[in-house]
Amino acid sequence: MVDQSSKHETTVPVGFGGEAFLETLNNNNVELVFINSGTDTFPIQEAAAKYQAEGKRTPKFILCPDETTAVAAAHGYFNATRKPQVVLVHVDAGTLQLSGGLHNAQRGRAGMVLCAGRAPMTFDGELDGSRSSSIHWTQEQLDQAGSVRNFTKWDYELRRNENVHHVMQRAFQVAASEPPGPVYLMLPRETLMEKMETTQNLPTKRYAPPTTPQADAGQLKAAAEALSQAENPLIIATQSGRNESSVQAMTELAELVGAPVISESVHLNFPTDHPLWAGRAGNQYIENADVILTVDSDVPYIPINAKPNPDAQIIHIDIDPIKQSIPMWVFPTDNLMHADSAKAIPALNEMLTEMLSEADRARVEERIETIKDRHQRSRDEAIALAQEHGKQGVITPQWLSHCISEAIDDDTVVLDETVTNSGHVSTYIPRSKPGTMYRSGGSSLGWATGGALGVKMAEPDKTVVALSGDGAFIYGAPTSTLWTADVYDAPFLTVIYTNQIHNAPKASLIGGYPDSYSARTNNWVGMDLGPSVEFAMLAESCRAYGEKVEDPSEVLPALKRALERVRSGQAAVLDVRIEKP
Repeated sequence: MVDQSSKHETTVPVGFGGEAFLETLNNNNVELVFINSGTDTFPIQEAAAKYQAEGKRTPKFILCPDETTAVAAAHGYFNATRKPQVVLVHVDAGTLQLSGGLHNAQRGRAGMVLCAGRAPMTFDGELDGSRSSSIHWTQEQLDQAGSVRNFTKWDYELRRNENVHHVMQRAFQVAASEPPGPVYLMLPRETLMEKMETTQNLPTKRYAPPTTPQADAGQLKAAAEALSQAENPLIIATQSGRNESSVQAMTELAELVGAPVISESVHLNFPTDHPLWAGRAGNQYIENADVILTVDSDVPYIPINAKPNPDAQIIHIDIDPIKQSIPMWVFPTDNLMHADSAKAIPALNEMLTEMLSEADRARVEERIETIKDRHQRSRDEAIALAQEHGKQGVITPQWLSHCISEAIDDDTVVLDETVTNSGHVSTYIPRSKPGTMYRSGGSSLGWATGGALGVKMAEPDKTVVALSGDGAFIYGAPTSTLWTADVYDAPFLTVIYTNQIHNAPKASLIGGYPDSYSARTNNWVGMDLGPSVEFAMLAESCRAYGEKVEDPSEVLPALKRALERVRSGQAAVLDVRIEKP
């Protein structure tokens, strides 16, 4: 292993460019490469085979038969470890196949180094690897990187193998810098096949991501003063939970000022069983608040649904406060702070602790009691409703979600892609421990199962559960993902909320045309997923445990059976047929 404390480059013997590429991964302690191989990635694969034959260290290559699986797994692994992951795919076709997952990685702030082949640059035998097949002409694009440039932080083409260490170190540095995200590299096979004698390993500490900023002290003080005097404070958080320590800090802040917390969770930002948790929307809180603190929120509220009072003071803390990758981010803010919330929130807590008077604290306690009573009534009503649903002849998403909460423990990691049923998941499946709830951050379907695969590989001792709609499950390349889980011993449970329709487009249509022909005739053009795929049979074909559940009384027993299979080392899929909306 390279001594990273050194300030000097280290010379390493290699035979060709593919080996030099591997050395950059070893130098950065990369553990896995999520690969969907193509006709231009083979120099790296040959280098790995050579290293393995010679007993040299090399990352483990995880074959994902579909690129969707590869990028989602890298996303999940990053969420669990905060280490940028490497994905290796083939040329333009492989790049385009994973573009939906790349959108999720961008919006979910997931660091990854996406490497793709490119069509050979030479065609008449000028170099090793020159064009030798018709696809080498048809796979070449005028601007291959341009197809994903809107979704990446940086892109580059490796032009000389002597520069591979510089290019890769730059890639890791950019991918990991806040806000993290994907970068895109093109690797011509001629460059990777070119002979070399040595390469250089860079001292990674000298190319580490930059430190993150603390908020301006004056702005923090102004925020603390506003929150301390607020009559109806509100906190809105989306991405702060990426730093696990921030969950406790956010809890302390909410309790200090007596503020309900709205959390549209990409990560678990705030314990959802806490009395101050106000759900994922909380429009009534937004409209009534006199001071609103938003933290790491791409979209703090939907203006057409709820707007802050014009007299409300709005404070925003974010590592990317003006959302430079979002073309129209025009949310008014009175106190806009460029800061790492993991630093700013504890500092805010210290100021408030010193600032709050006994009268302030008494007022806060009274407010907390009111919110606590409201939260408990809402919680009791929700559970009573779910239990009543359990007595019906059909399975409702409320009952299914309630049963899941009964079947799992506090340490179980849940990945939610139930889309229109995510509200039920948030209500009925409380999460209190940091790192036990994830969503993609984007809107491209097919993330949860691949993400669960990545989380399980990163945390093999954890029980991992993916919650998915039936449409999302199909998008997630299930045969690829379940095959990979089986081959690489990464079992997880998938629970499918099978409602046999693309419900998000249906809801959108109803919103646009309340008195629609679609509703009057019950004809949902291009949305109906019935008759449903037999997902249990699909699972069994991939050597996973599969079970279809149609009776409410069988939901909890089926969950327990499936979890037992997962704990014994077998992936499992529960196809739960819920009522069709």
